[in-house]
Amino acid sequence: MYRLLPILMLLAASHNSEKKLENLSSFLKAAKDSVQTIRDGLETFQANVVPLMINLAGEKAGTASQSQMFEDNMA
Repeated sequence: MYRLLPILMLLAASHNSEKKLENLSSFLKAAKDSVQTIRDGLETFQANVVPLMINLAGEKAGTASQSQMFEDNMA
């Protein structure tokens, strides 16, 4: 907290510092909302891709075993 004291003193002495801090606050809020939206999108993507990959792996394994059984029957 004490490290911020010089910055706060400079902001208090500077002209239009309230407006600049409002702009900074708006930017930080927008950045926070963007990060949250991206995180939610990645979680949704992962929740949908994992079952799909498991399903595809199961189908591939099933196809491989069917091919092996077909080759065994032909021999």
